[in-house]
Amino acid sequence: MTSLRSTTAALLTGAAIATFALPAAAQSASEVDALRAQVKELLTRIEKLEKAPSTPAGPPASKDAPLVAADAYKAPQVTQSGNAKVKLTLSGQIGRVVSLVDDGFDSDLIHADNATASSRIRLAGQAKLDDNWTAGTDIELETSSASSRSTGIGSDGGSNFSVNERKVEFWIQHKGFGRLWVGQGDTATNQTAEVDLSGTVTLLGYSDIGQAFGGVAFRNKATRVANATVNTAFNNFDGLHREDRVRYDTPTFGGGFQLSTSVTEGGATDGAVRYNAKIGDTEVAAAIAYADNDSRTGFDTQTSGSVSVKFASGFNVTAAAGTRDLGPRDSDFWYGKVGYIAKLTPIGASSFSVDYYKQQDLTVAGADAKAIGAAFVQTVDAWATDLYLGVRNHSYDTPTADFKDVFGVITGARVRF
Repeated sequence: MTSLRSTTAALLTGAAIATFALPAAAQSASEVDALRAQVKELLTRIEKLEKAPSTPAGPPASKDAPLVAADAYKAPQVTQSGNAKVKLTLSGQIGRVVSLVDDGFDSDLIHADNATASSRIRLAGQAKLDDNWTAGTDIELETSSASSRSTGIGSDGGSNFSVNERKVEFWIQHKGFGRLWVGQGDTATNQTAEVDLSGTVTLLGYSDIGQAFGGVAFRNKATRVANATVNTAFNNFDGLHREDRVRYDTPTFGGGFQLSTSVTEGGATDGAVRYNAKIGDTEVAAAIAYADNDSRTGFDTQTSGSVSVKFASGFNVTAAAGTRDLGPRDSDFWYGKVGYIAKLTPIGASSFSVDYYKQQDLTVAGADAKAIGAAFVQTVDAWATDLYLGVRNHSYDTPTADFKDVFGVITGARVRF
């Protein structure tokens, strides 16, 4: 811009000098004044252009550009930390579902927030001391309007808006020593029963059966009385979830192994072994965990784990199992899934899965709960969005009563930002 101004100014000045140098008979005083005014106006305009902020050129427009190429038009990254030493990242997602459910006597259309891929916002900070030491913070809040885990038939889900803490923590990490976490966040055993490479795990088709239709109750075939809900009849014993805790993770070793342990507020302790690796073209992920609930109510101890294998062809298999000591009895579950991931369209991956789940003795001794389902997830890369559709049938019986099945169809979207 400076060179443009200088060059233009020189040309205009030269023209003005040449004009002034003409014989007086060839020009009038009014013509000279007019030319001077024009030169002054042009120089003023050039000065304004020089001071204006420059706008970087965008990608060339093309009417034939495919939809997937839209990621070239990235929004400007404007998030800035209040402390120049800390890199701040703002992220989150909107996760909404619409489900049609039937409990054998009544049906309802439910609008809710996906309990697993819930609407949330996250602020993550990170600062680096040197090549070995890094520290960071996480504040993640869930903003849920009617959770699919608790909204049932006839519920006024729209009145159940809540803001819940998911993570409020800081961590320190050394490349050679591992990471130490302090605050509200994932315990060492969280998600160890949910290792899943199928592409449908975080949305609707995985071992946490209660997340999609959890608020719908099973109704007695004879009396129509509501009993356990889907969420209370199924439990995958997935560790100690998220708690106020101190947690330690080792660095990855042995080609993909990692050890974790944590101590929570109230004295509960847990430990886990995780494995993530690629063997040739095959991806393998697994975890096994043990938790001692100490004196807290709910259960005494539990053991759970899961494994998932994805082949280069896109086919994948997943299994999970666990047992919980409830004091007077033990409860067990088994879960299996077969899936397939393919790039059927240029917009993103398409994931399919079918699964089966069986639970025993959870609500009462002799209780038997089963679920079978199918799921489809279509990722749209250019929108950072996952669209999904799923169906699931749930059955539940006890030694003293039989209940109608709960059947549901669910569709929704997760939009990440």
